[in-house]
Formats: sequence, structure tokens, C-alpha cells
Amino acid sequence: MISKAQELEQAALKENNPNKKLEFLLLASEIYLKESKNDSENQSKYLAKAIQLYDEYESINANSIKYLDKEVNNKKGVKTFDDIGGLEELKDEIKLKIIEPLLHPEVFSAYGKKIGGGILMYGPPGCGKSLIAEATAGEANAHFIHVKPSDLKSKYVGETEKNISKLFEVARANAPTIIFFDEFESFGRERSKTDVHTKNHISQLLSEMDGVGTKDKAILLLAATNTPWEIDPALIRHGRFGINIFVKEPDEKARKEIIKLNLENKPIDDSVNIDFLAKVTKGFSGADLSEICDRGADIAIKEYFKTKVSRKINIKDFISILKEKKSIVKSWYKLAKEQIVINGCEDYYTEIANYHDEKSHSFN
Repeated sequence: MISKAQELEQAALKENNPNKKLEFLLLASEIYLKESKNDSENQSKYLAKAIQLYDEYESINANSIKYLDKEVNNKKGVKTFDDIGGLEELKDEIKLKIIEPLLHPEVFSAYGKKIGGGILMYGPPGCGKSLIAEATAGEANAHFIHVKPSDLKSKYVGETEKNISKLFEVARANAPTIIFFDEFESFGRERSKTDVHTKNHISQLLSEMDGVGTKDKAILLLAATNTPWEIDPALIRHGRFGINIFVKEPDEKARKEIIKLNLENKPIDDSVNIDFLAKVTKGFSGADLSEICDRGADIAIKEYFKTKVSRKINIKDFISILKEKKSIVKSWYKLAKEQIVINGCEDYYTEIANYHDEKSHSFN
């Protein structure tokens, strides 16, 4: 067990994420404390080590807000909508619901519109929700905090709630701020399906969100999920994540822009027609398109190492990929339509409920 404690100490020394560092220190301290009770010969040494590590844990925990504060101060949104291909309707919707309220609060106030609160982005995986969130912060010239469940969650009672409070404290200190909760279904899962620990941190989040809706006008909350039906209904009420934005798979214009961006630094043969590729990839996500472009390069690279003759990527490479490539988007819609019925949320996620499968191009 002592060797395990020593491994955890070393891991804590190397770890840059303060939450993980805290976890390693606390686990190591607990092991030394336990061993001090079982090993009379080394009792004082192990006890001293346990106290030392716990003191270090307490010191970092007390100042952990400084780590987050430093991270936020160094990260304003650096992406903009120019980095996102197509999706003009979505961009216009985001400008009206998110960017303009932050940039021109007086206009919305004059019309009796409240600003602040939360917006939930949902849709198929791989369609750029994270990129859209950062680009939104860039367009609004706001600080951007990208939060994953692992950044906040702790297995120790009360620690997750403390982390949530620290997060909002930093956001207030650096306003205007956009807090982006990625993989939100892992954090905001319906309380009736979770344990007491999870219920407590959802309650803490709800409490902080209610503050955002009233006094913290320059903080905006964005969340993204591929499984919106799993989210606690209390989180999607008006004033919390009461506004939703559907981020669907890219249309033809968007696909063309995404393909162009992904082929920008690759040697492309004249046979490659981007308009054609955009047309035949209907129903593919942005991540699918990026993968197709990378696999085209892989074919040419693999051939080079066999023949030692370099060549450009050609249209045949892409057609061979498309013959076997299946998009995850259609299977997502099938699952999503089933789940919103099971969970009784068709009225909230209307884009899923109204989805009709359209035939896409087939090379088979």
C-alpha cells in the first residue's frame, strides 16, 4: 500500500489539473494514515507524511480558484464564426440569442427582455457544438470557460459543489464570461435516476444558475449534449437552460466549406471536385467529413511507403472511402426519436420529433 501512496505522490507532482492533483494527494494521505495505524514501527513517520500531504491538499484546495482564474484570464474566445463553415441560420440564431444580448444589453432591456441565463445546444455528435461555443465567445469578445464533467466532479462528498461555486466565482470576476458545459448529459442527468451525491451537485448548479438569471447579467451559460433526453427537466426550465438551439448535421454549403478547410493543406489532384464531394456526403457530420479528408491523405501516404512514389490525393481515393463509410447521424436520429418519446419530451425537442429520413447518395 505504501508503494501505491508513493505512486500517487509522484502523480500529484506531475499533474497540472488542480482537481486531479487534489484527488491524488487526498488518496495518498488516506493510505499513509491507514498504514500508520497498522504499522507500529513506522507509525510516526507515516502519520507525519499523511499530515504533510493533507496540509498540501488543503493549501491547494483553498487556492484552487486561482488556478481556474489564471486559466480564464489567459483564454478569451479565439475562434470566430469565420472558423465555422456554413451554418448561416444557426449563426444568426446564436447572434440574436447570445452575442447581441452580451454586447448590447441596453437594447434588450429597453424591450423588457431579460438577459443572462442558459442555452442548451443539442444534436447529433460530431457537428461542431464545442467549436460553435468557443466561436460564440470570440464573437462576443467574452472570456470562455470550457468545462467537462471531469473538471468539476469529485468522488468526495461536497467537493463537486465547491468546484461549482468556484467556477461561478471566477466567471463573475472575469465577466463578460461564457461558461460552456460540454457533455452536459453526464453532469445534469435526471435526478430521479441518480444517487444522492449527484442530486446535491445538480441542486448546487441550479442555485448558481438562478443567480445568473437575476444578478449576473454578464454571464451566459452554454451547454452541449448528444443525449438531451437524459437531462434533468429542472435544468431546462425558463431562466435556466430554457432556450435550446438545435445543431444539426451540416447542409451542402456547410459541407463544402468544411471539406475546403480540411483539404486546405493537403496536396489535391485536379480530379477532386469539392462541389461533388459536398453533394454526395449528405447526412454526414463535420467529424465524418474531417475523417474522410484525413483518410484520403492516409491512402496516398500508405501507397508512397509501398512504391516510394509520391502522388496527390485524387477523387478515386475519396470514392473508395465513401463506399464503406457510414455516417453516425442517421443512427443517432433513430435513437433520439425513440428516446424523446420514452422520456416524454417531444414538445421540447421538436427538431428531433419532426425529423424525416431523406435518402443520401450511395456508391454501392
